[in-house]
Amino acid sequence: MWPVGILLIRQPERDSGPMDRISGSTLVLVTLLIALFASAGIFPGTSSAVTAADEESDANSVVRMPAPAAPDTVHTNLWLTKALMGEIVNASVQALPPEPADVLLVNLGDRDMDDIFGGVAAGILGELGHRAYVVAGDSTVLVPVDFIFEYKVVGIELSYPEVGRTLGIWQRWVARDVSVTASVNVSEKDSGRLLFKDIVTRGFSDRVDNDDFDDVESQLYEFTTAETSGSGWQNRMEEIVVLGTLVGLIAVYFSNTGN
Repeated sequence: MWPVGILLIRQPERDSGPMDRISGSTLVLVTLLIALFASAGIFPGTSSAVTAADEESDANSVVRMPAPAAPDTVHTNLWLTKALMGEIVNASVQALPPEPADVLLVNLGDRDMDDIFGGVAAGILGELGHRAYVVAGDSTVLVPVDFIFEYKVVGIELSYPEVGRTLGIWQRWVARDVSVTASVNVSEKDSGRLLFKDIVTRGFSDRVDNDDFDDVESQLYEFTTAETSGSGWQNRMEEIVVLGTLVGLIAVYFSNTGN
């Protein structure tokens, strides 16, 4: 067997030149930037994916929420509000018989949201084959009906709980939460037997791209517009302070490295 040997050759030591110092400085600088960006939480694209809040999938439903919307589809706040109302109506009309019936819609509220809910309910009842009649206040209906559908919208909540930003300044997307709560009573007209009585809440959450944000709001109703989270001057000042601190640290580092 032939002997095997390893020859170790020691390279001559050399002084570190300017290029070596620049390479080391660059590495430290990159590490510093990553640490600062991570601690400030301003890395783009680090938030969770779009989620739909407690959606029900009912095969008999006529109106359904998006699940969630396609990237090229922008749903306005008013559209989402009506869709959530439709889910509440769908949950309520399950108490009605499948055969066509005459249903009296009684609006127990006096706000715009109640009128919108009545229109959604009338549309769904019509698509299910029922005949809907609307009455409000002390009005009377001359047509005999089989069932009474009483409703009142308890509340509509719209909020933008989170805003995604690049470098803590440039807005990229806005998280949106919409929920509708309504009180519904369904009863037989002749016997007065109560078929359904409940306060139902439906909600939906998604994200709106910054380019589409202006299109989702509507000034027509107060419940279709809201303030974004972190839109106050205090939040803007905090972001400016973070960026100012970052720039200052970089300047101090280069100043020390140059010496």
